[in-house]
Amino acid sequence: MIGNYAFSGCKKLKSVTINNNIKTIGNESFYGCTALTKITIPKKVNKIGKKAFEGCKKLKTITIKTTKLTNKNVGKDAFKGIHKKATCKVPKSKLKAYKSLLKKKGMGTKVKIKK
Repeated sequence: MIGNYAFSGCKKLKSVTINNNIKTIGNESFYGCTALTKITIPKKVNKIGKKAFEGCKKLKTITIKTTKLTNKNVGKDAFKGIHKKATCKVPKSKLKAYKSLLKKKGMGTKVKIKK
């Protein structure tokens, strides 16, 4: 688990690859990491806390490998305030579901969500 507020406010963190054994990304764990540009979310992640990536305004490249995300286990505003023209790569089988889910959780309308 990545704990609540773990990297909150880190101004120099640029890229994160989360360990494959991590299952939970806590509330506001990367909140306000203004230098963060790239993140990879591994297959075992089944929960992303509220406001986890909110305010990561340079976050442009997101790779989601897990197929376990739902409306119930992704917190409110988890992706609010990321880069307006970000690209989010998701598993092919979840493309349609994740498009809807990620927009509900704060991803802007100009963010490209692709397989």
